[in-house]
This record gives sequence, structure tokens and C-alpha cells, in this order.
Amino acid sequence: MTAVVEKIRQEIDRLAPEEAQELFADLEQDYAIRLVPVEEPALKVEELSEADQAKIAALRQDIQLGVASLDRGEGIEIDWDAKRKRRHEAFALRQQTA
Repeated sequence: MTAVVEKIRQEIDRLAPEEAQELFADLEQDYAIRLVPVEEPALKVEELSEADQAKIAALRQDIQLGVASLDRGEGIEIDWDAKRKRRHEAFALRQQTA
């Protein structure tokens, strides 16, 4: 296993819910992740326009509100199998109409 694959596995373990981790259990090939950027340059907020800085500030506030809500136990359970099934069905429908 290459260092890139190992780094992605560690990020998945750190960030993804247990149900989502199962989707990546057989990730062993580099080619499967070449489309996934591993490192992104840090965003320099001070270089953005005032409007973009305001958007970033609003997004950060929304994220903090969401995290606080989850910390209070107000989150909702997600049925990952049903969600994935709906996405597959939507994709198949798009393929039929294309």
C-alpha cells in the first residue's frame, strides 16, 4: 500500500462515519484515488474580496452552529444504504434518458 493510499485511509477513518468507512474498506489501488486531491493549498482568506470573506465567515458560523447542535445530540441518523440506493437509482435514470 502506498503512502497516498494510507493517508487517504487515515483521513477516512478520522472524518467518515463508520457506515461510510465500509464503502472504502477495499481501497488498495492507487488508480482508484488519483482523482481525489490529497493536499490542497491553504486558503488565504485575507487575499479574497470582502464579499468572499463575508461568505467564508458566514459558512464558518453555520458550521459552528451545526457542530454545537451535534454536540447537544440534536443530529439525525442517516440511512446510508437508502441514500446510496437513491443515488444509484437517480444515476440509472439519468443514464436512460441520456
